[in-house]
Amino acid sequence: MSANKSFMISAFLLGAGIATAGYFVSQTTLNERTGANTAHVKGLSERVVQADTGRWQLSFSSFSRDTTKVSETFERTAAKSTRIHTILTLAGFTDEELRFTPLRKTDHTDRDREGKIIDRYFLVSGSIQITTRDPQKIEPAQQPIYDLAKDGIDVSQDSLFFEYTKLNEIKPDMLREATENARIAANEFASNAGVSVGGIQSASQGGFQINTYSGSTSPLDKLVRVVTNITFYLEN
Repeated sequence: MSANKSFMISAFLLGAGIATAGYFVSQTTLNERTGANTAHVKGLSERVVQADTGRWQLSFSSFSRDTTKVSETFERTAAKSTRIHTILTLAGFTDEELRFTPLRKTDHTDRDREGKIIDRYFLVSGSIQITTRDPQKIEPAQQPIYDLAKDGIDVSQDSLFFEYTKLNEIKPDMLREATENARIAANEFASNAGVSVGGIQSASQGGFQINTYSGSTSPLDKLVRVVTNITFYLEN
């Protein structure tokens, strides 16, 4: 490569930068010791997908200070469990998607700063784990569940997650796209420097990231992202 062309590439590196919706370049380097000019580029692939699994956990309980009413408190809590089950069934959930934990009793003692007992009570509590491959059913069911508070049945939402579990199905296409975008970026640099892109010297892949898609109001929408790091040879 001529001295002028080497100077063109070096000068280009100082001032050039490229970023598009599909790809970006990190740097281009000139290796004078081996005589091999290389372009180090990053290829980006992003895809918006919809969550295919929902995990929703709810809990409920009944309270009493009267230790003679343990059985009655269990019955009241069981009735709450039945109400919740009915609402979820009407919302389209099957028994295979619902897992109720056994009811359990926990005793509590409150003390003042001096350690004196100021209150004793117990709770009978239960929880339900909803796991569904049809996560669209969750949102319409939330309001009827929370409306139970009007009847004195408080239900707590302990957790709610939406997941995309089909990453392996889109991995090959996304990696191909990221590699293609990396070559497009390398070609842009090479064209401006008056050289051409040759074969791949080395390549590595970053991890796939799945995050909530900020461009959507739906928690079901996820953004899948992967970046490839590729070094191309540059040819005269």
